[in-house]
Amino acid sequence: MDMPRVERCQVTQCCYNVERMCHALAITIGGDGVHPECDTYCGYRTKGGDLATLAGVGACKVSECQFNQSLECTASGITVGPGQDEADCLTFRSR
Repeated sequence: MDMPRVERCQVTQCCYNVERMCHALAITIGGDGVHPECDTYCGYRTKGGDLATLAGVGACKVSECQFNQSLECTASGITVGPGQDEADCLTFRSR
C-alpha cells in the first residue's frame, strides 16, 4: 500500500505549510476518532519540515471515513483545510 500524498494544505498558519504545501514527512488524521482533524497541525511561527518532501498520510484514526482501511488512508490525494478545527482533512467522506 502506498502512502497517499497531501496534495494541498490551505492552513497557511501551520508550521509545516510553505506555499500551501505540507512539508511534514507524514501527517496523522484523527482527533476524536469521528472528526477528521489533522493531528499534526502546529501553529508555531517557525517553519519546519523538509522542503524537499511532500507529506503523506501516515495514519488515519477516523473510523467513520470510507477511505479508512485498517487505520490506513486509501484515498488518492488529500486536501487539508479549515473546517470544524484549524486543520481538517477535507477529503473525508462518511461511510
